Amino acid sequence: MSAALRVTEHEQRLTLSAAHSTLEFATDGSGFYMLVGEHLVMRTGQGWSAPCGRLCLWQVEGDEALLTFYRGTHGYGRLRVRALPNGWEFAWDQPTRDTFDLSVGVHWYGQGELVHQRYPLDQLSLWEAPLLTWDNGATGLGNIQTPAWLCATGVALLVTNATDSLQVGFNAPPSHVAPPSWDLSAAQAPAAMRPPLASPESDDLLTLHDPNQPLNYLILVGDHVRAACQALINALGKPERTPPEAYLRQPIWTTWARYKTAINQDVVLRFAEEIRAHGFAGGTFGIDDKWQRAYGDNALDPERFPDPKGMVRALNQLGFNVTLWVHPFFVPESQNTQEAIRRGYLVKQPERDEPYPVLWWQGLGYLLDVSNPEALAWYADKLRALQNEIGLAGYKFDAGEANYLPADGRTYAPIHRNEYSKRWTAFAAEHFPYCEVRTGWFSQTLPVLFRQWDRFSTWGYDNGLASVISTALMLSATGYPFTLPDMIGGNAYGDLVPDKELLIRWTQASALMLAMQFSIAPWDFDAETVTICRKYTDLHVSLAEERLAAAQRAVQDGTPVVRPLWWDAPEDIVALRVADQYLMGKYLAAPVITPQTTARDVYLPRGTWRDYWTGEYYASSGMWLRSYPAPLDVLPLFVRADEEQSAP
Repeated sequence: MSAALRVTEHEQRLTLSAAHSTLEFATDGSGFYMLVGEHLVMRTGQGWSAPCGRLCLWQVEGDEALLTFYRGTHGYGRLRVRALPNGWEFAWDQPTRDTFDLSVGVHWYGQGELVHQRYPLDQLSLWEAPLLTWDNGATGLGNIQTPAWLCATGVALLVTNATDSLQVGFNAPPSHVAPPSWDLSAAQAPAAMRPPLASPESDDLLTLHDPNQPLNYLILVGDHVRAACQALINALGKPERTPPEAYLRQPIWTTWARYKTAINQDVVLRFAEEIRAHGFAGGTFGIDDKWQRAYGDNALDPERFPDPKGMVRALNQLGFNVTLWVHPFFVPESQNTQEAIRRGYLVKQPERDEPYPVLWWQGLGYLLDVSNPEALAWYADKLRALQNEIGLAGYKFDAGEANYLPADGRTYAPIHRNEYSKRWTAFAAEHFPYCEVRTGWFSQTLPVLFRQWDRFSTWGYDNGLASVISTALMLSATGYPFTLPDMIGGNAYGDLVPDKELLIRWTQASALMLAMQFSIAPWDFDAETVTICRKYTDLHVSLAEERLAAAQRAVQDGTPVVRPLWWDAPEDIVALRVADQYLMGKYLAAPVITPQTTARDVYLPRGTWRDYWTGEYYASSGMWLRSYPAPLDVLPLFVRADEEQSAP
């Protein structure tokens, strides 16, 4: 479907117009303005299109204009601009450095998961760096990335040909602020420094540069931010279907945060029995690291797990489906490693026909070559055999981020590093739909749970409790509706362990999300912790139909399960920046995300709202409830009453 394109030239200005918007180019090559009616909604930044200059209109054919730029001794470069029904497509014929003025967009969202997940995105300052999916990246990049951004003026930008050579800067720090180096074996800079908060010295630009290929991108336009987000989701693709219903109805429990690698058959069964003894719901039990004797094995360690089939049967009798933790790493001691080497199923060194040693969080290992269909079929067969042998429901697929594929590693078929994430996740979804994954690159159509990165047992946006909400909102804005908050209370790494207050508030914050996951046991604290956490676990279960309906709607029309307030109030300037509340179905949750807090301000967008706990009604034109009572056992929760009244 095409859009009517009108072109006019006047003095030093070239105008391309479609029904939805107008682009006004300066013919000196300094960039363009994008207008909807008379309203400025986007503007390029200083140096846009470098190193090109001196714009000329070459020809117009149908919905496409061919522009030329002078590039000195190299002659002329070409830019094709095509009018779409809801925006514009830009396609260069040479590498350029394109910049966009962030100040025009007011507030920005998108890109993906960050170690320091502030919301909106314009609060942060990201160094210009390759846009890669990362496990704890130096510049703050996390495990799910999309080269897409949208802003409050109703514009979305999506790079459609991004590889691992695409470099992105967002409100970048000044040059004298150097990014920390990344070394998985060394101490990391604090999460709050990756990325740092924006400062007056930040450049206020979104910068796109790929030194290896020309940029192609879409600029989509809507009447407001929600319309732009819907257009972006349509361009990225909606999920094919929902994750398995049984995976979503009740909470997930896992061994990791409570036990780390100190697990065995007795520990697993005792934990499951404790869950039931304390009256907690749970439909899935995940056995995490370390069920294998050596990483890469597809059999449980017989010393730790002498009767795995009997163990799974016992867990099933307790009402749990069972999953195992897996990853793409193979250590030399694994029973499968020599077979994988012999068959050529591992990523190889650049000039040697030997597997490439890769540093991951459990030391050195070799990496499954996901570009090789035979390697994937072989690994699927291994996992399926174990699944069938002991009665597993599925697997938890960990890792797969681009940073683990060495830049000079040799693969069966040429792939860029981000494509590793896409293929690993697609493999999981195809063969084992009862699963969760941790990474994503253009993976929005997959019907699986995308787990947020391993949270620290802290309160803040620097990978603590607050970031659970802001990350869910940011991933929703880039078309990932099926997200799983990481373990309630965080991972209890090192000296960072949760207290009862953090565990309770984390449980409340997760209660209305599509899925929730426990590992740290509430009964390790006191009876009050058990009572309150069980209350919100039961609330999660009681809202299963609402959550499942929200998941189905994401499949149908792309509406996120966890919605930002601006989804329902896209022109409300307050709703555009609320980072600690979310919508799910007809519900509005306003969790407490700061310690020693018994009241919080709650923002209600336009509409009639009913307090879930007291039954009190509020007719809002956009209002704050100041110091709303939130003692330890209360999650501020509201129901859109106008939807209740209109229901059949």
